[in-house]
Amino acid sequence: MELLRRLRAWLAAEKLDGVLISSRQNKQPHLGISTGSGYVLVSQTAAHILVDFRYYSDIASRAAGYEMHLLNTENPFAQAVNQIIAKEDLTRLGFEGEYVSWQTGVLWHDTLNTNLCSTSLDALRQIKTADEIDRIRAACGIADRAAQHIRRFIQPGMREREVAAELEWFMKQEGADKPSFDTIVASGPRGALPHGKASDKVIMPGEMITLDFGAQHQGYCSDMTRTFLVAGQNTPPEEHPLYAVYQIVLAAQQAAIDAIRPGVSCHQIDSAARSVIERAGYGPQFGHNTGHAIGIDVHENPRFSPTDRTPLQPGMVLTVEPGIYLEHQGGVRIEDVVLVTETGAEVLYTLDKRLLLTGEQEWTEIYCAP
Repeated sequence: MELLRRLRAWLAAEKLDGVLISSRQNKQPHLGISTGSGYVLVSQTAAHILVDFRYYSDIASRAAGYEMHLLNTENPFAQAVNQIIAKEDLTRLGFEGEYVSWQTGVLWHDTLNTNLCSTSLDALRQIKTADEIDRIRAACGIADRAAQHIRRFIQPGMREREVAAELEWFMKQEGADKPSFDTIVASGPRGALPHGKASDKVIMPGEMITLDFGAQHQGYCSDMTRTFLVAGQNTPPEEHPLYAVYQIVLAAQQAAIDAIRPGVSCHQIDSAARSVIERAGYGPQFGHNTGHAIGIDVHENPRFSPTDRTPLQPGMVLTVEPGIYLEHQGGVRIEDVVLVTETGAEVLYTLDKRLLLTGEQEWTEIYCAP
């Protein structure tokens, strides 16, 4: 199994005999489900899953390559782990120090018969496997279809909460387990709030509306942002006060996507987008990173930030999401998920990114930016 092969290569590099995994994020590929309960212990010679009655049968039905251990009052956690430690002579056992509380760390130090070493597994999730990429691609497909649906659904007079509810319901109908995060719907002046969660505000004709949302599918996330122009006024889109801002953000996003290829550092991608916005005079109005990796969590490392020097590698999956936010006026953000390929980047969404009208009326070249 590719997952265990990678993990064992990491163990060798870290000079560890094994690793005890307790975080939801890093257990999920082994367990097949997302849960805060249970543990995974992997050494060079064996892989173990330790769970209680609630999850045992479900996980055991697909745990090929793992030895199952039922945790209960007769076989508590420390006893079960110590039996594995003794059987496999694990003298240096890694654990996820960034996820384990101080109290739990002290308890493990006192009860486990090995030398515990704090470490981090998150770097192992940066390069996605083929199966993970397929799942992320499927999650992106759900979000992509949802964006096309919600653009036609939005009508003046609706409240932002109505739009969020419809969007989330549609994604579930398309196969989402749940939203990746709390849906953002920010219309009119609220578009200046980068994380403006859906409110009771009424959506008005001629406003810009920003939607940031995602679907979790088979344990993996998508993340998508589109800014639309709410139909209901006869004014051409190019006369909207934020039309020029939209074009700047779109150009910044495309500059970042064009710069993505193996070997380029993450901060260079951030710079590619940020320089476009700064040259247009809106640098102070772009106050967040250009993007982040995505997978089991909606926000993972590395980041397209001014300080992240991580070199891109094929198989990384990240968002590209520059924005401009003007207080009391509104804002624009455009976001895609991209897969780093051997030669560049593949955008995992298909919805047109020209400035689109909402409502039932199909957009035409009359209503779009040239």
